[in-house]
Amino acid sequence: MSHIEIKSSLRGIPILVVMLSVLLSAIACRPQPPAILVFIATPDEITIGQSVTLRWSIKDATSVDIDQGIGDVPATGSVVLSPTRTLAYTLTATNAGGTVSKSVVIYVNPQPPPPPDTRPPLISSVVASFESDTKVVITWTTNELSIGQVEYGESTDYGSVVTSGSEFGTVHRVTLDGLESNTVYHYRVKVRDKAGNEAVSADYALITPAPKSPYVLVLEWVEWGRRTEGGVVPGFGITVAENTYLFIKGSVRNNSRATLRGVICTMNCWSGDTLTKSEVYVHHSPVLPGQVFDFNMETADDPSVDKVTIEFADSSGYEIQLINP
Repeated sequence: MSHIEIKSSLRGIPILVVMLSVLLSAIACRPQPPAILVFIATPDEITIGQSVTLRWSIKDATSVDIDQGIGDVPATGSVVLSPTRTLAYTLTATNAGGTVSKSVVIYVNPQPPPPPDTRPPLISSVVASFESDTKVVITWTTNELSIGQVEYGESTDYGSVVTSGSEFGTVHRVTLDGLESNTVYHYRVKVRDKAGNEAVSADYALITPAPKSPYVLVLEWVEWGRRTEGGVVPGFGITVAENTYLFIKGSVRNNSRATLRGVICTMNCWSGDTLTKSEVYVHHSPVLPGQVFDFNMETADDPSVDKVTIEFADSSGYEIQLINP
């Protein structure tokens, strides 16, 4: 009786209910999809050039991959990245139960602009070099690209300016031309960098040489020393006070093609490199080309003097070149 009732009951169940029961049984046997436990970026915002660490941990996945060129990865891991722009990274995990994904965004900011340049250039190695008696080249260097100028004149008010040009550089050169002979000039350097910062050097001074005489003298011979006068006068038995003198004497020849109308002879007495005294003698007689004239000069002795020299100038006061064979 029971068996017959069960059979009758089954006959009364719609086919749809049977199929639903089978489907539910199949779903109950399917595994769960993977679980994304961790997927983070540390930090998630950087400045271009910095690095970020991407970390993840996945449960029950048979395959895991991350886009943006990273590719397949293990279920747990990390990677260091240095993106150059803001990007979204998507992790995808798969198993028999299905596929899951998660994205993180790494924000990349541009480099901040550099702070404004407020430091003036540093000026160094200021040098004045004579190209002629009236032409001087001023050179200097700077620690950064800059342009510059030289201010110069016969006082610290300067008054004249020469620029180094419009091209920025670190090695600079300016020519001062048309200077007066035998004149003291003051000068200073002024520079400006690309940010507009300016710097000014200390004051410098130079002396242009006196004009040279067109005449030339050749030293035939020269001698200097000390001599003493006084003591006992022979034959008279009289004692005269002794005096000691420095002297220099010699001969020079006019090696010019023109007649010297007069020669200014200057005797210089030196103690080491210090000039202690000078004496001047003027040879007034004309000196013909090729003619030799003698000089003999003296002055009161100075015990500190260890050297005596001679120099010559023409009647205009211009130094005469002296050749010492």
